[in-house]
Amino acid sequence: MKLSKKIILCIIPFLLSIPTFTNAQSLGSIRGTIIDSENGEPVFGATIVVRSEKKFAKTDFDGKYNLELPPGTYQVEYQMYGYGPQNRTIVVSAGKPSQMNVTFGAQVLQTVEVKDRAVNESDAALLQLQKKAASVSDSIGAESIKKSPDSSANEVVKRVTGITIIGGKYVFVRGLGERYSSTYLNDAYIPSTEPDKRVVPLDLFPASLIKNIRIIKTFVPEESAEFSGGLVKIETKEYPDDFIMSLGLGVGYNSNTTRNKWLTFKGGDFIGRTTADQSLPDIVKAVPNYLPFEPGSRFGGINPSLISLGAITFPSQWTPDQTKAPYDKNFNFTIGKTFKASETGERFGVIFGTTHSVDYRFRRQKDARYVPINQLAPTVNEATTLNAIQTQDADLYVEERLFGNNLNFAFEPKAGQQFFFKNFYSISSEKSVREASGTNNRDNFDFFSITNDFISRQLFNSSLGGKHALNLGGLGRAHTFDWQFNYGEAKRDEPNLTQQVWRRTQGASVTTLPTRLGNNPDGSRFYSTSGDYVRSFSLSYEIPFDQWNGLKSNLKIGGSALDRSKSFTFREFGSKSNVGATNADLYLVPGEIVFNPLEYVRTNSNGVANKTFSERQVEPNAYDANQKLHSYFGQVDIPLIPKVRFIGGARYEDSFQKVKTFVLKEQFDVRRPGYGCDYGSEYERIALINNKVCPADNNGIGVIKTRDVLPSVNFVYEFLQDQNLRFGYSQTLTRPDFREMSPFAFTPYFGGDRIRGNPNLQRTYIHNFDFRYEYFMGGANYVGAGLFHKDLSNPIELIGQPVAGQISPFFTYANASKATIRGIELDFRREFFDRFRFETNVFFIKSLVNVISWEQFTVGKAGLLDQNDRGFSYDPTNIRRPLQGQSDFVANLKFDVYLNKLKTTTIGLYYNYFGDRIFIVGANGTPDAYERGVGLTDIVFSHRMDEKLDFKFAAKNVTDQRFKIYVKDELLNEERLFRSYREGVSFSMSASYKF
Repeated sequence: MKLSKKIILCIIPFLLSIPTFTNAQSLGSIRGTIIDSENGEPVFGATIVVRSEKKFAKTDFDGKYNLELPPGTYQVEYQMYGYGPQNRTIVVSAGKPSQMNVTFGAQVLQTVEVKDRAVNESDAALLQLQKKAASVSDSIGAESIKKSPDSSANEVVKRVTGITIIGGKYVFVRGLGERYSSTYLNDAYIPSTEPDKRVVPLDLFPASLIKNIRIIKTFVPEESAEFSGGLVKIETKEYPDDFIMSLGLGVGYNSNTTRNKWLTFKGGDFIGRTTADQSLPDIVKAVPNYLPFEPGSRFGGINPSLISLGAITFPSQWTPDQTKAPYDKNFNFTIGKTFKASETGERFGVIFGTTHSVDYRFRRQKDARYVPINQLAPTVNEATTLNAIQTQDADLYVEERLFGNNLNFAFEPKAGQQFFFKNFYSISSEKSVREASGTNNRDNFDFFSITNDFISRQLFNSSLGGKHALNLGGLGRAHTFDWQFNYGEAKRDEPNLTQQVWRRTQGASVTTLPTRLGNNPDGSRFYSTSGDYVRSFSLSYEIPFDQWNGLKSNLKIGGSALDRSKSFTFREFGSKSNVGATNADLYLVPGEIVFNPLEYVRTNSNGVANKTFSERQVEPNAYDANQKLHSYFGQVDIPLIPKVRFIGGARYEDSFQKVKTFVLKEQFDVRRPGYGCDYGSEYERIALINNKVCPADNNGIGVIKTRDVLPSVNFVYEFLQDQNLRFGYSQTLTRPDFREMSPFAFTPYFGGDRIRGNPNLQRTYIHNFDFRYEYFMGGANYVGAGLFHKDLSNPIELIGQPVAGQISPFFTYANASKATIRGIELDFRREFFDRFRFETNVFFIKSLVNVISWEQFTVGKAGLLDQNDRGFSYDPTNIRRPLQGQSDFVANLKFDVYLNKLKTTTIGLYYNYFGDRIFIVGANGTPDAYERGVGLTDIVFSHRMDEKLDFKFAAKNVTDQRFKIYVKDELLNEERLFRSYREGVSFSMSASYKF
């Protein structure tokens, strides 16, 4: 669906639904939330009665109520079957609501404390939700997000206990890689825009549209079992009780970038979409993709004249434009209202939010790659030294755009019947220019390259659902039925990635001009597209019941069905000179001259065009994948005694995954059927390959069929008031993503790393143990301490595989044998003297991966393994090591100083630190590459002028930390550079106004 259609379809009914805003000054109201003290759940169907006015209201599924009254003092009764009635004296003022929150089942106090509405946005509300939750969880809400310097979810979530962010956008929970976590948006699984990762990049979610982010760390049967580190649940903002409208504007500056030299090129529109002139030319798209766009001959193929004509229609810009880097900019707007048709519960709510930002970043990056040399013994790592196979110094100019939209509707035709329709649409784009120079020590030449790249990612997610109260047979507490349909689509478009490469013999004089590389990737154009589509449906039925001693319990049953499909295609085009080297091939003669369209039609004395344009289809360049997942669960929540809850049950998941990787020109080749080979063991697989029954790559087919029963046991013991002890045990799993099972590879720039999938991957099975102490000290004050232990079978990791004859090392995914992770989490949040607030969370983790046994490793090194054995290609440098991407220590610190008694002016210090972690796992003698731990310091000043106007100034990465990845030369006992860069200090100013 086109963006314009989506926005129009969403915004028009919204605009029509908002009438002229009026405020009935003659009436006031009472409103609030009613919760159950035993489990913290909202109480649905409670009655609020004002007998003197003969008026009443009932609570909705969120436990909320609203009752309009004339100004005055009233005796208000709160009634619900199974609970003791409560009475309050409330003063109602004209034109404003009076808040009254009530807890059923708790001791009724004479002194009434009036609190704000529990909207799960404030720190205090989220802590109460955490206190009564069935599972171990941590969260951050809109209240904290607004105070922080963060602009998107990837920056927000790194401040949660036990969370680290890899690559600036991918979440690691408790040290486990991104494949061990799942992301849900408004309780629905969402697809990923990335063709090579299963995780959703969190920079797609603007912070201004987020209501809260919760990290579920222990499994309960009603949640998906496909995680071990955590389940990231993002909830977008919902309709307000009253009319709201706000506008925010901001500007930013980066010390590395702003007003300095800036390289860019034409591409991408204002909101980050691909423009028409970037797309694959129509003449190329008109030819079926199974027919390579290359000159044919008299025996068939495409007419060479048509190829030459097609070459002319490609975009002509090769050389980036130079200018001055602009300032960063951002904008956000939100509007919403709830319309009440009656006092008995009928209402319609709507909220719309949009945000747009653009950031410019320059980075100078150093890279080096190595080959191992071991003259003593391949099994003795201490005797290994490293020779650099290539080095690169690169200047990167990256423009990032983010355009996010949130449109949510809610409708309650009557009390106890609720429908919702939630929509989210986001575009994120990166336009980058990479200028690099380096050395190729394998072929002994220096090289210079320019790469222009544009990537546009789009995520659309729509959820339609409902929640219904069923009063069967006059039951005291209603049964509830929940259902939800979800459709999500994630698209990624990378059009016309262009590369130019020049070379010069090593040792040549600096006055010697480099010349064109003359072959791939010089003069290449790369186009790729991917689409990930998810359709899902879920339902659950909850039955409340009373057990012994009148304790209130719940039984919940339900199921879900998910149908996911994903496709990826890349096409690569290049040129070949038919006239040999010319002066036009000298360094910095622009591509506009070298690849002038006339070169493809201008002929030499032999009647042959000066250049031949053709498509390169040699390696697999496409994959199609699908998954069907059916799940069913049963779960009980039972207080064994008044202070001890048991939450447990089991989830059954039936999953089928299939990935087919192929060369486009061979997609209909009957000699390569699409069903692959079935085998029951590794020995059977090797025998089938050796007897030529099955190909070694299984025709690029990866299939995983599993049926799993996954139990969960959780206990919550409130041994003292506001203090919990939690214990949990569960079994979960992680399935390999489609890309991880697809054996194709590509490098985005000359000398870059190449990642190849593995169709023989197996799923990872995890046993999880958790213990946590929690102390809720009132408001947003909290102390928590937790222990956890995980046993993983067949963990999936990215490993290095240097390949002879190339300077671009290969990396692939592989199952290790087993792994264990254990850790400690500490969390402290406290306000002091009404002027200071201090928050910190830290975690310590130790992990151990047993890659393969010593016996298998030794046999492999001795060359005794069959060449088709997985162990033959998986030659780990270290057979025991920490888990990839896992830091042994992570810490967050936040210190706020309130500069006035009203707390409207605040200075905040934010600090985030992660310890050393494995960046890439080594193989074939190459050591593991480690990312050096760094600490990032941010400072935020915020000031609220009044109830309407807010200002914020933020300085990020104020110490301008150097990011460094290194490898260890064991023989010389020294660190060797793998990659390093700095991101600069960023400053931003923003203002928001509430109308």
